[in-house]
Amino acid sequence: MLCHFLPWAQHHTAALTLHGHDLATFTNFTPGAGVFLNEWFYVPLWAGALCVALWAARVNGIWRGALLALALLIASLGFPTYPEILAAYRAPNAGGVDYRLQFYVTLGVMALVLGLVGFGARLPVRVHAVVFAGLVFAVAIPLVGYLVIRPFIETLYRDSVGIGAGWWGTLVIWGVAGPIFLWRSIVNREMD
Repeated sequence: MLCHFLPWAQHHTAALTLHGHDLATFTNFTPGAGVFLNEWFYVPLWAGALCVALWAARVNGIWRGALLALALLIASLGFPTYPEILAAYRAPNAGGVDYRLQFYVTLGVMALVLGLVGFGARLPVRVHAVVFAGLVFAVAIPLVGYLVIRPFIETLYRDSVGIGAGWWGTLVIWGVAGPIFLWRSIVNREMD
């Protein structure tokens, strides 16, 4: 989840470097980038929150509460920013940008977090593994999405834009560590 806040769109000018959270907003205003919904850039956060909730379902005591709070905090990062959240549940805000989908998906993820922590221990380990695998594969969506909208950002900047450490970090963490954790959970029949 930390990689979400590292540079994804790397530019030699610091002000034009964008991290995953920036891209989620930036695509609203980038001509042509509408081919990829900006909400997809929040998938690593939402998936991370759900993974922490799966973990919390398997622990007891104070750790469960701490992990629940962490999962809710991570999920809440998907909410629109301050002035936009005040009217995110209504019609599009100034400039015609609609934050309703982002707002409601974030609320839904927070509800799923509560459900997973509350009832996830009753689910079989295999179900945990399948859900975790789905979350790992879902994170590929924004990784591919950045590659799709990158030419539009380059057209807007009139300069080349590289692939930053945040994109690579997300790929490594979710593409390598995720399957290792998944394999371990299947083999050991338990999740840490």
